Amino acid sequence: MAEITSIMKNIKGILDNKNQFVIPDFQRSFVWTEKEVETLFADFSEDTNDYTDPINMLPGYLLGNIVLISSEEKPTVFDVIDGQQRLTTLTLIFCALNKLFRDIADEINRSQDANGDMWTGHAFSFKEYFRILDNKLRFVDYKILHTQELDFKETYKNIIKQGSLSTDEDSDNASNLEAVYESILQHLRAIYDSDPQKLLYFLEYITTKVKLIETTAPSIERAFQLFEILNNRGQSLEPLDLLKNYLLKNLTAASGITQNQIKDFSDSWNQFLKNLKNTGKSKPIETSTFVKHFIIGTQAQNVKKKDLFNHFKADKHNSNEILQLASDLNYVSKIYASIDRDSLSNDFLSNDDGMYTIFNLLGTVQIHPLLMPFYNVARNDKARLVDAAVRYVAAVLFSFTQTNAIESELPEIIEKVLKESDVNKRVDIAVEELRLRTKPYVDLIKPLLPVKDFGSKNKKKAPKAFQILKFIELYLNQADSIKTNKKIELEHIMPQVADNNDYSFSDEDSRKEYLNHLGNLTLLDKRLNSSANNAKFSDKLDHYKACEFIITRALAEEIENPIQSQHSLVNFQNKYFSIQNPERISHWDKEYIDERSQKLVEVLEQLLLNKI
Repeated sequence: MAEITSIMKNIKGILDNKNQFVIPDFQRSFVWTEKEVETLFADFSEDTNDYTDPINMLPGYLLGNIVLISSEEKPTVFDVIDGQQRLTTLTLIFCALNKLFRDIADEINRSQDANGDMWTGHAFSFKEYFRILDNKLRFVDYKILHTQELDFKETYKNIIKQGSLSTDEDSDNASNLEAVYESILQHLRAIYDSDPQKLLYFLEYITTKVKLIETTAPSIERAFQLFEILNNRGQSLEPLDLLKNYLLKNLTAASGITQNQIKDFSDSWNQFLKNLKNTGKSKPIETSTFVKHFIIGTQAQNVKKKDLFNHFKADKHNSNEILQLASDLNYVSKIYASIDRDSLSNDFLSNDDGMYTIFNLLGTVQIHPLLMPFYNVARNDKARLVDAAVRYVAAVLFSFTQTNAIESELPEIIEKVLKESDVNKRVDIAVEELRLRTKPYVDLIKPLLPVKDFGSKNKKKAPKAFQILKFIELYLNQADSIKTNKKIELEHIMPQVADNNDYSFSDEDSRKEYLNHLGNLTLLDKRLNSSANNAKFSDKLDHYKACEFIITRALAEEIENPIQSQHSLVNFQNKYFSIQNPERISHWDKEYIDERSQKLVEVLEQLLLNKI
């Protein structure tokens, strides 16, 4: 009888073969989102010192466990009991790498550079990491096979076989899968844009240094037993228990320490861990992420996760400092977790649109450390800080800069803040530092966004443009439905299906390229959007007039507001959003798209530079 085996393998050893992994129907959810992808790539970057450390000197990155069922009848086919998220995401990474390498080769070949063949060669070298091929490298089957009952299987198949997102599946799982693939593509492209050699480094790193513990059982009964043992039995060791034990050892060895002080330390530490767990979400806050942010926010140092223990060990805290550290971790984690739990109802600045914008709309947890020095300041000072942070974070994201740039810039800002003893001046310093750092990103935005194709590969979605439009509407008009209405959709003013001859385009490819330019997109309630369908502009004016969002309503009519104090804001929006004589426009063609794209970017620029 076959035995249970467990072995650590690099990704090459797991995927570079004819093996196939089957996801059974009892695993119905694909729960990874862009947030998990962001964390994963941030970890990769940190582990390799931004893809610069010699690969042969790296100890390796453990991605976790996978639990499989093997079969003597089908020795190359394995049922996946645990590890669906990791295996699926890994194949999406290699599919995205393959697509990007081929795109790079095409770009280089168009510029008549001979190096394009190198990228094509690399693209072929790892095709079997996400597909099963025959001896002539022709497609045979999928490396990961999802059973019929899973509601995202067709989306996965389209991505893996065609590099496409075109699918009719409408489920949270399918949406998660699409978002993860798009996010992976964006991260890989950003690596290439920063330095092409880093993308080649990334390929070698992920295949040889990223590892999984592969545990294989001979039957489903054994696999479930093993899964239970791995996940449910005994008290799990927290990642920071090693640090706790080290500090506790030093505390108990100090002279004059009482049992009550030792109990206070343990109580504070245990409560700190509970704060990070009790967020009301399926996943707790990662302790190492919080402690990394805590060090940035309180010491102005950006310490890698793998160096956290050594950081505290090197500080050689005395007994009073150890007690204070545990107390501070408890206090800060409570407020930190409340923000993560609900950005609108939190213990830092509740009912503030800026908090929603940063942590929900833009999802930028990297700004957490900047708030920490201001947990105890007055509400109006917090509001000033958050407003400046909103503009800074939005400028980073909308310039298509990776968010790890925020963590790299924050220590310098916080160091200047912590050097100032006057609390009021601290806020002034932070706001000014954010203002200075916002402008360079705005300078990147100005030439980029008016001509940017925001579309995903199926041209139906443009998530970054959706963020920008929501950001503008919420910032200018405090539209509560942006925060509460999940049925807001992205409306294509020039319809997705149309005759390109009606829209001043020479061919259909040119028209499709313009579909997801910013000037062709707006916000619309799902009901109105469904009714508008693929109608031309002149037939959709009534839909736009019925829309609550000014950015959309202004397409059909001039905005009016009887409140005198808001006339300047209304005039501003009419200047940039309203269309002259919209009833005379039959088709929303290239000229209108270009003009509106430019105006929207001008609005964004003025918002981000606080000129409105």
